[in-house]
Amino acid sequence: MSALSAPAPDIAARLTALRIGILYNDRSGTNLAAGASMRRLFGAYPDVPCRDVCDPASVTDALRAMAECGVNTIAISGGDGTVNAVLNTCFGQSPFPSLPLLAVLRGGTANMTARDIGMQGRQDLALRSLLECAARGGGSLTITERPVMRIDPGAGRAPIYGMFFGAAGIAQGIEYCKRNVHTRGLRGEIAPAVTLARFVIALARGERAIVAPVPITVAHDEGSPSRFDCEIMYVTTLDRLFLGLRPYWGREVGPLHYMAVRAAPRHLLKALPGVLRGRPNRYVTPANGYESHNAQRLQIGLDSHFFVDGEIFAPSAGSALALSDSGPAAFLKAR
Repeated sequence: MSALSAPAPDIAARLTALRIGILYNDRSGTNLAAGASMRRLFGAYPDVPCRDVCDPASVTDALRAMAECGVNTIAISGGDGTVNAVLNTCFGQSPFPSLPLLAVLRGGTANMTARDIGMQGRQDLALRSLLECAARGGGSLTITERPVMRIDPGAGRAPIYGMFFGAAGIAQGIEYCKRNVHTRGLRGEIAPAVTLARFVIALARGERAIVAPVPITVAHDEGSPSRFDCEIMYVTTLDRLFLGLRPYWGREVGPLHYMAVRAAPRHLLKALPGVLRGRPNRYVTPANGYESHNAQRLQIGLDSHFFVDGEIFAPSAGSALALSDSGPAAFLKAR
């Protein structure tokens, strides 16, 4: 689903009265090297609340404090995991009287969420632009609304909120990237690009030590469950992933973009261009092992780990995951 073209009038009116608070994660990828410029910027705006965060608990504490002092807009300087922690607090615990506007900066490693629905460019310049626009009444800012996914793990566990859910080869790929790519100093979009290339080679060669099929059961909306061995599977509400890719092509109306590659897919190298662009060629068919749907709700049964916005989770034994749309979040961008 693409971003909504026009925000609701009450949300648009909030642009004229932005009260910004900043969350800063100095352990996130970009911030490990660019912390000095961000600290100088914070010092130039002493009246703007700024809290250091490092994990979900500190994010929740910071957001509660900002809600108490009337902040209605959160600038997030961190990675996808920090954004995920903000969404989980805002949607799961509701410390604000209404959902705050979110301005996502490129403070992480891959910055997949920020590149799709965040402030563009180098984060210190983007944050300075945001603060200056807010001081002028917000006239140079726009709002993008995007659905936030709710993942119910079952077994009495609390829901998880996020923008990207991945299992099977996606989970394996993120672990491979952290273990074998980040440790070589590769960051930014180059890291997932290198990981993708390695996994395509592994799929083509059948290297199960790199990417191994995972048994999964999936049901879309009211459809019957389908059980199969899966190489790659993800669900997202983002419009674009890393490198600007849109690797889903479902025709149904629904906020959840689902894509799966079954074990031993046929014509992989010929199908790959169509898969990555979301424009299926004649090789991208369910019969060859490639499928994509847009859904309102998904039921996913698996026994292996899954990732939400880069954070790892273990499934609940005997419980299927229920994925649904929890409603939109509003993200700020500069014109």
